[in-house]
Amino acid sequence: MRRIHNVFHLWTALAVRLLLLGVTMAVWPSAVHADAEASSDVPVTFTLSIKTSPSAKYETSETYDRADWRRAWTKAKTAELAEPSSVYTDTYIEVADEGGKRQYAMRADGVLFEAATGKTVTLSVKVRKTWRTNAAKLRKRHYGEIVDWDEAKSRLPLKAVVAVVDMETGLSFRAQRRAGSSHADVQPLTREDTAVMKQIYGGTWSWKRRAIVVVPEDGEQRVAASMHGMPHGGDGIPDNGFSGHFCIHFRGSATHGSGKTDLSHQLMVYKAAGRLSELYQAATPEQLAEYVFDALHQQDEAVLRAALQGTPSETLQTFLTWFAKIDALRIASMKPGDPHDGQVTAEVPLKVVWNGRGGGVRLESVRLLFVRENAHSPWVVTSFETGKK
Repeated sequence: MRRIHNVFHLWTALAVRLLLLGVTMAVWPSAVHADAEASSDVPVTFTLSIKTSPSAKYETSETYDRADWRRAWTKAKTAELAEPSSVYTDTYIEVADEGGKRQYAMRADGVLFEAATGKTVTLSVKVRKTWRTNAAKLRKRHYGEIVDWDEAKSRLPLKAVVAVVDMETGLSFRAQRRAGSSHADVQPLTREDTAVMKQIYGGTWSWKRRAIVVVPEDGEQRVAASMHGMPHGGDGIPDNGFSGHFCIHFRGSATHGSGKTDLSHQLMVYKAAGRLSELYQAATPEQLAEYVFDALHQQDEAVLRAALQGTPSETLQTFLTWFAKIDALRIASMKPGDPHDGQVTAEVPLKVVWNGRGGGVRLESVRLLFVRENAHSPWVVTSFETGKK
């Protein structure tokens, strides 16, 4: 009887363990195999990707099948964010196991974030360090290098043919530099190239700026740049289906009319280099306000989200509401900011003129509030207040 009693308890304990394991599976599918020793036989792959936005079709990725990552995955710690805020990243991980595939964004510290659930997933320090290292290598392959205009124009002499790669769609076409002293005046090489360029712009020519990578014929260097999509001015290549030329800007290039750098183009150059966060972290509140509203004007959500890194989710949603209703926008007036040395809060009042997607023009007073942890930390937008005038 004693032996029967012991067997009963053994089976009871096993049943309880299986029940608990079932609960674990319901909460976190990738933690099915709780025994780390047995996990090496379970098929789990990790695909690390770099792209400028979650919806970008152009990405550089690599898939890994590593036993140490699989073991670490079974021990992953999950948590819910108590105070959700906007997270901008260009790094994503897809985890594929017997339960299917799950998509995560990866923060700068290697912690994974699932936007749909608001949960974070944390693996060991060693694995996260490896992820960051591998992501840095992929980033070098994906983005272009920032090159000042004085150097870019010597690398791309007149009549040089380059490949232009759009950072969102991944579409590419050939173009030739025909002129331009302050930036490159460029034309698609053939009718086929013109058709691809127009496809990038959704079938309609536009002045909107887009982040691109310019690749010379030798393919030795990928250069971060920005283009618009509006044929204008002089022509030079017959029968290419493009009446005029378009412009490509690099860091420090200027418009031929004003002789000044174009903010929209410069932001796109940094996007094409994967260095938006670096630019924003060094910005004053006034500069950051300009970046935010220029992103609204250009209708580039990735540039907007990068500028709003760390912004409370409620404030981010206010900006996204504006994003959905605006067709064009410009800052009508903004007072020069006082020095913010030593301050940890700031306020930027301004007026903007915007065109709605359904028509109509409005002048609106706006007030942005900023905070930072200390005098050396980057500024973060915390509030977006409006009032019609």
